[in-house]
Amino acid sequence: MTERTKTIIRWTVKIGVSASLMIFLLRKIPSHEIMALVTRADRGLLLAATVLFMVSNIAGWFQWHVLLRASGVSQEQENTFRFYFIGLFFNNFLPANIGGDAVKVYDLTREGESPYRVIAVTLLDRLLGVFSLCLLACFANLVLIRGAGAGMHHLLYLGVFVACMIPALGFYFFRPLGNWLRRSVLRMRFLSLDSRMTAIIDQLSPFRGRRGLVTRLALFSMLIQAMRVLTHVLVAMAIGAQMTPLLLTQFFVFIPILSLAMIPPITINGLGIREGLGILLFSEAGILAADAFVIEFGTYIISVAVSLLGFAFFLARRNRSPRRPG
Repeated sequence: MTERTKTIIRWTVKIGVSASLMIFLLRKIPSHEIMALVTRADRGLLLAATVLFMVSNIAGWFQWHVLLRASGVSQEQENTFRFYFIGLFFNNFLPANIGGDAVKVYDLTREGESPYRVIAVTLLDRLLGVFSLCLLACFANLVLIRGAGAGMHHLLYLGVFVACMIPALGFYFFRPLGNWLRRSVLRMRFLSLDSRMTAIIDQLSPFRGRRGLVTRLALFSMLIQAMRVLTHVLVAMAIGAQMTPLLLTQFFVFIPILSLAMIPPITINGLGIREGLGILLFSEAGILAADAFVIEFGTYIISVAVSLLGFAFFLARRNRSPRRPG
């Protein structure tokens, strides 16, 4: 079986899983309920959600650009801005919500940058995002646990968030874990993975001496992730959800769970998983299935709309000649 055939099979399976999940959900939820929510949605709040999501991604680009510059990548802001949004566009259609990262790495490599350096920085950028999102979720979850009515499952949520935070930046801040990772990598002889992974880890080494920068960016990343959670909140308010302090806190727990559930590459950017799991989670907050479906699918539509800027950049770059290393 050729590699192309395997790729076609993988894509067919992922598209099939997403399509099957969406068809299943749409059969369970009366279409007139969805249409009623869509037609009466507050357009002003939807616009505010779109603007907030755009701002969060501009901030996300800035964080990635700062990490690139700190690692020695000397690309102009204009270039990294274009590459970031091109990657954002492809994230909406590639598996696991990280396919766009591969596109960003490819674009910067075409500009003459070291692929290992760009991979390392992009990986660190992702890890900062996971760490800060889970940290926010831990704070929100502790508020719910201390409050009345929080079930034992919130302890499970807390365990999941902590378990994701440890590998996210634990290998960076805790040297024994970092040394264990390097020893493990050296055993990966297949396809020269040991040398490739070691090269990526080596590119992260300079950041060990810049913990102040990494800490500041982690705090900045918390702001980015908060804006993305609030995008969901604004969509919920647009379709009539009454936002109480309790419900707001629940959003900061449920949305991170959805984000983590979308990481396994079994669908196209979590399509179907996001909506189905969202229905289950938000039922705990008293939100009906149709409302939860519209909140999550509506937020996905907003992310696609914002990423169209990247699609425009992708079309325009055909007229540019990549810079080759001199």
